[in-house]
Amino acid sequence: MGLFPQRFIDDIRLQANIVQVIQEYVPLKQAGTRYKGLCPFHSEKTPSFSVDPDRGFFYCFGCRAGGAVFKFLELHEKMGFQDSVRLLAQKLGMPA
Repeated sequence: MGLFPQRFIDDIRLQANIVQVIQEYVPLKQAGTRYKGLCPFHSEKTPSFSVDPDRGFFYCFGCRAGGAVFKFLELHEKMGFQDSVRLLAQKLGMPA
């Protein structure tokens, strides 16, 4: 398992719509320019999970989990960075 070139990682990050990827796992509702929902990483009754599509990151104000689309997949699927790159490339139809 080799490392992916930075350019490949950057291309995936630019092509991936973080809102669409996260919505496969978490129902989100638009709130202004961001999207909000219940955090999948801890139990809560009111939404503290926020996704900013313009900046390409997510953040939970409750448990402080946050990062780019790769980090979301790492945390949700319990996998490493390289596996998250491979999974996202597969979702986008890009050969990894």
